[in-house]
Amino acid sequence: MTEISHKEIGRHLEASRKNGFSGIYLIYGEPYLCQRARRALVNELIPDAESRQLSLELMDAAEGQGASEAVETAGTFSFFPGPKVVAYKAADLFSAAAGTQSADKGQGTDDTAILLSALQRGLPKNHFLILITEKADKRTRLYKAISGAGTIINCAVPAGARMAERNEQQQVLRQLSAETLAPYGKSLETAAFEHIFNLTGFDPRNFVNNLEKLILYTADRPVITAADASAVLEKTREDPIYLFTGALAERNVDLALYYLDSLLGSGYHPMQLLSAVAGQVRRQLAVKSFIEDTRAGSAWKPSMPFERFKTTVLPQVVEHDKAVCEYARQVKAGLQIQSDSGKDKSPTDMVIAKNPKNPYPVYQVFLQSDRFTGRELGRVLAAVHKADLSMKSTGQSPKAVVETLILEVFTPKQKISADKKQTRNAG
Repeated sequence: MTEISHKEIGRHLEASRKNGFSGIYLIYGEPYLCQRARRALVNELIPDAESRQLSLELMDAAEGQGASEAVETAGTFSFFPGPKVVAYKAADLFSAAAGTQSADKGQGTDDTAILLSALQRGLPKNHFLILITEKADKRTRLYKAISGAGTIINCAVPAGARMAERNEQQQVLRQLSAETLAPYGKSLETAAFEHIFNLTGFDPRNFVNNLEKLILYTADRPVITAADASAVLEKTREDPIYLFTGALAERNVDLALYYLDSLLGSGYHPMQLLSAVAGQVRRQLAVKSFIEDTRAGSAWKPSMPFERFKTTVLPQVVEHDKAVCEYARQVKAGLQIQSDSGKDKSPTDMVIAKNPKNPYPVYQVFLQSDRFTGRELGRVLAAVHKADLSMKSTGQSPKAVVETLILEVFTPKQKISADKKQTRNAG
């Protein structure tokens, strides 16, 4: 039916609202751009956030799920009304291995044949199959068949260092910059763009993450300068776990799920990520307790500029931390508790500003805590504990446990309400 660039997805979605969507999509290329394209497509097919939890199936060949399972799921009628979407990720969909499954696995056919057969049969009305891979061979029967029967979204970007390739990479990042900054009425100086690009290279995920940090840092200022980029980003170079917990703190569920896949793929264990989530929530609880339960905490105002935070709130936080440490020391002394090393240690989970000389990360936690109520944070911590028990005592996939935790407790209520309103208006 059609083949488009990731830059054209907005126009494609607009046209498809009038003319109808393809039953099958192939999205291939740079992982972060593929993730954005998949999210935009799924959100268009299933506008309601609650319905997406019921009618969207995310499947991954890395989890042992094959093309046959994805096709069968996409072709099975749903118990729920509305569209049904299966998104199947397979890194080697077009490799030689995908075309010839070994007989010792008991598979009588290969993934290519399964998908070609599904294309020939078609899917039930209002059912959609999205295939996601990094590389696609345009010479194969599968690629040509999908191009003829469905829609292909090309998210590939040249990865070389020649001038023409760097220019194309920068063009993609400039588009991401415009899309990220537009809702905040901000722009990025050319020198600031160059600084970020030189820092990260062509890495769209980290580029956008750095822009989000700069949006917070510059507060109400409309222009992000090279000085801003230098002040913030040289101190916060890539930290994979930080990116994951930061997405959760921002209640950006799609981005958190993306980082989850990336971290697990690079060797992190789900228990490590769950522990990081617990640590993040404890820090936010400490901040929320300071704001709501102490007189000094009243100095904090939501969305307060960074400079004002440093002069009015940070000194109060430092004094609060000293009082907390002294109280903990007295309690330990009264209970006659000795640390293993024989040295007294501060209650780090209760201390807000572990390094007051670097206040910007502390400021970010304050901003993030405003996205939750104290009661919500308590529920999140309880859900983390429940997930920990499930991971240790049930046969559930550890990745599925963490994904469920993210979807159930970090999806913003206002986003769900907005999606419901949009759906009602559309109807």
